[in-house]
Amino acid sequence: MKYTAELAKPERHFLPGDFVLTDWKGLEPYLQDLEQRVLDSKQALEKWLHDTSELEAVISEDASWRQIRMTCDTENKELEEAFRFFVMEIQPNIQPYADRLNRKLVECPYTSELDQHQFFTYLRGVKKRIELFREENIPLQAELSVLAQQYGTIAGKMTVMLEGKEYTLQQAAKFLENPQRDVREDAFRKIQERRLQDKEKLNDLYSELIKNVTRWQ
Repeated sequence: MKYTAELAKPERHFLPGDFVLTDWKGLEPYLQDLEQRVLDSKQALEKWLHDTSELEAVISEDASWRQIRMTCDTENKELEEAFRFFVMEIQPNIQPYADRLNRKLVECPYTSELDQHQFFTYLRGVKKRIELFREENIPLQAELSVLAQQYGTIAGKMTVMLEGKEYTLQQAAKFLENPQRDVREDAFRKIQERRLQDKEKLNDLYSELIKNVTRWQ
């Protein structure tokens, strides 16, 4: 007998239950709420942290699903555009808010009253993100995300025939662990030959990546 389990989504307390991330205009009011909220007690801070975590989780889930769907169907231009829209139009707008929220947390006088054992790693990460944040790097991060997406699209279309079946290069990698030398060699050669077919595309993409990385602040 086959069983399937459905993961129940946690109940929302900050965002509406039917909230769907579609554009920046619909998302910004919730970030403004968090930025402008008065934190006048430890309880207010804890509520603010819960709401911040809920919003971050929803944004992260949306971004992950956009990438998953695009990767699963590399021929679907709508899915590719949905991911590109997020990294170019939504994520760059989120980052300055994220930095200000991080600073709001660190500067809050009630942060020191939190359980320092429980929050040590989290607060250390927040302080490190503040230290590393550079607003001028936001466009570069967006461009790098698009380049990574383009690489994923190219790589996702690569397939080889092994033992009469078609495999993606990731699937074909299992043949490299086969105990029979001829099977390993056949898989290795076909994988490399397939990559060579897109040599120019990958070289151009890598050159563009290097150019962007050297501009990183």
